[in-house]
Amino acid sequence: MPLRFIPALADMVAYAPGLPIELVKRRYGLEDVVKLASNEYPLPPFPEVRDAVIAAIDRLQRYPDGYSTDLREALAAHFGCSPDQVTVGCGTCELLFLLGSVLLEKGDEVVLAEPSFTTYQDVIDLHEATAVAIPLADFTHDLEAMAAAVTPRTKIVFVCNPNNPTGTYVPVAGIARLIERVPDDVLVVVDEAYNEFVTAPDSEDVLALQQAHDNVIILRTFSKIYGLCGLRVGYGLCAPELKAAIDKVRQPFNVNLLGQVAAVEALKHQDQVAQRREANAELRAYMVDRLAACGRATVPSQANFMLVDMRDLCHPHDQVCGTLLSMGAIVRDGHALGCPGWARVSVGTQDEIDFFLRKLASLEVGAPADSEGRTS
Repeated sequence: MPLRFIPALADMVAYAPGLPIELVKRRYGLEDVVKLASNEYPLPPFPEVRDAVIAAIDRLQRYPDGYSTDLREALAAHFGCSPDQVTVGCGTCELLFLLGSVLLEKGDEVVLAEPSFTTYQDVIDLHEATAVAIPLADFTHDLEAMAAAVTPRTKIVFVCNPNNPTGTYVPVAGIARLIERVPDDVLVVVDEAYNEFVTAPDSEDVLALQQAHDNVIILRTFSKIYGLCGLRVGYGLCAPELKAAIDKVRQPFNVNLLGQVAAVEALKHQDQVAQRREANAELRAYMVDRLAACGRATVPSQANFMLVDMRDLCHPHDQVCGTLLSMGAIVRDGHALGCPGWARVSVGTQDEIDFFLRKLASLEVGAPADSEGRTS
């Protein structure tokens, strides 16, 4: 008799990460490959973080601090709150699943934008809740419609800002109006994984909203602008009651020792964060301008990625990302993200961006063969 898995798994699909660079090189016999599919920051961690991690190597025979005390205290000091208002996890993805564990039961409702971060749907499906998906308006959250969709069965409202996969940003004033319309027993999750890339002047205003409302949690991460994807450290700013509930269901030692050490050190270097934000904005604008010059539309983004229109090329749009992959340019096919005809492309280094643009140009109708001998 086969194993009897829980019914919720029947509708769930395992996450498919972007292919590693080395695997693409081997698969296609390539020497040059760039990865612009996973919204990683293209440069290594800060030098001071590297040194701190190396210094901690000889402590790996010990378990990490199960309470992440130093990290939570550092985050509390940085944001002007109490450590009992800080929860940490193995990336924000773990925190999303933990929120589902403490809040969702079969038949509950969750309001979210569509499309948005795909993990939200996994959290919903796992707990046999119901997704109330509100279509984006011009690629952006329709916060008024989301507020109107809240019912007595609603437990969570997800707001991804900037939104993944579109990169669009909603002003904090709009989020404030949403929070005011949501009952106090409904959790509003403001997922700000890409917040540090935002250049809008209100990018930190949501912090005051969280302090004023116990039913709001802000999620952020060290995976993006800090360049610590490989160590997986995310955090949430929330009411102590919610933090205590999460502690009951999270696994012991859920943030590893090196991750804790790296995050504490990274937080000290906000001058370098600001430099990276400025550099990302400049390269993002460069990408938009270059793509516009060759007739490629993009969606306005405040993140370190953007949607790029892949229609009207010499390949059908559902084959473009596979063709680019074979040429060494790894980008994310928008079809799997709810954006068919588009690709989500990360902002890389200048050289990585130019490499991608050359490969994409070779797929324009009437373009000559590219350097690998492929023709349009």
